[in-house]
Amino acid sequence: MLGGLMALALIPPSLQARDNLQSAGNSQFEIVGLHARSVSYVEDLSQHIAQVAGRYLDSEGLQFPQRILVSLKAADYVDFEGDYSVKVANRGFVNLDLRWEESLTLRKTCLALAEALMVRYSIFNYGEEGPGFLPEWPASAIGMKAYLSLRPAQSRRLGNWLKPAATPSVESLLRRNWKDRAPDANGFALLLAMEQGGVERARIRNLMKQSLAGIDISGSLASLVQPTDPAAENLSLDDWWRASLTRMLRPPRELMESMESSRLWIGALADFSNTEFKDQNLIEMWDERENGELRKLIEARYEILRLRILQVNPAYFNAARSLGALFETYLSGGRRHKYMHRLTAFLGDFEDSKVLEEVVAGALDEAGAKASDE
Repeated sequence: MLGGLMALALIPPSLQARDNLQSAGNSQFEIVGLHARSVSYVEDLSQHIAQVAGRYLDSEGLQFPQRILVSLKAADYVDFEGDYSVKVANRGFVNLDLRWEESLTLRKTCLALAEALMVRYSIFNYGEEGPGFLPEWPASAIGMKAYLSLRPAQSRRLGNWLKPAATPSVESLLRRNWKDRAPDANGFALLLAMEQGGVERARIRNLMKQSLAGIDISGSLASLVQPTDPAAENLSLDDWWRASLTRMLRPPRELMESMESSRLWIGALADFSNTEFKDQNLIEMWDERENGELRKLIEARYEILRLRILQVNPAYFNAARSLGALFETYLSGGRRHKYMHRLTAFLGDFEDSKVLEEVVAGALDEAGAKASDE
């Protein structure tokens, strides 16, 4: 109750005066606005941002004593430039004001919530001076990661967001302070380059933690992205960055797979009969989750799925996504009931996709027969 009263004290008087003020909250955010549906939507979205951040940050570091206050402001009450404003108030409070209009995109909202979360994280973990050395790239990485998990097809627009000709060097990107500019897609590109380059999640978490603490991570990052072949020449950080950008911006050879190709590929990822774990199925694998070799195999398949999912035929997209969620639950060490729930969801989605493929194939055969009769 005390937290709610303190948050109320920070709500702009123009909003406090309205009788129909709505609010909703979670562990990291308190959302206020004039419309219950909008407040609920942003509250759900803020939870999603926090969940994505939890993959790269220590969970204890996200348990704030004071939540971030997010105000959904109509144009008449906006007193800032741009789509949103993040401000640090007394005693470590962080306020995020959103210009709540139709022009505010989901992508920009995700970036705004991620930026506010990073500012609050910085204050909680490093004191009031934390925002002074808070880099911009983690907000970009987490905000864009959250956005693209909701709109995966938008990944094809990465080249438009990055503007390759204006892409900064790694060193300058790492030095950017959150106050200097709003998050763009470059921080996400850095995260994606690390993930596609085989840097383990635990090492990425450590790099982000150090960067948030104001430590220059360029040397550590350079050491992690060197070729595994001992005979190969060492890469400079800029050479690695340019090569990574070229790879991630290269147009895919196929915009979309056939339904048959997607079915066979997903089935192969879920099948272990051609591996040393041929006696294991997806149910029995849970009891072997401490097996290091099996874990490495699941990690490799999860990474393959994550990189290729955008090419999956739409008929099989839900099946691919639910298989990814199953692998993620296995790797995160969740509870058995959650794993079994994800397994049931995958099997159901996969069967539904097969049925849809049969229906589409039948409709095409029927249409072809009619055309030949005519």
